[in-house]
Amino acid sequence: MLSYLLTHPEFSFSAPDTADLCEAFDMALAELHARDGASVNWEAHEVRSALAAAIVQAKLRGARDSRELRDHAIRLADTLVGKGQ
Repeated sequence: MLSYLLTHPEFSFSAPDTADLCEAFDMALAELHARDGASVNWEAHEVRSALAAAIVQAKLRGARDSRELRDHAIRLADTLVGKGQ
């Protein structure tokens, strides 16, 4: 998440908000790794960027806590791997 934020200076968040974003990102990756194992490369730069972008956009739309932010990333991941259908 931090690398995403550093490469997108148009997004500026307070320290507590940044901590929530990072926590949500870490929680999403942990959940995705646990349930999908090696079937998807969750460490690929493009995938991590898409998850980070989903979390940032959710925050900008008013998501309040790290769990809600995580859920947005999980829904995106489900869509990407065809589980959201």
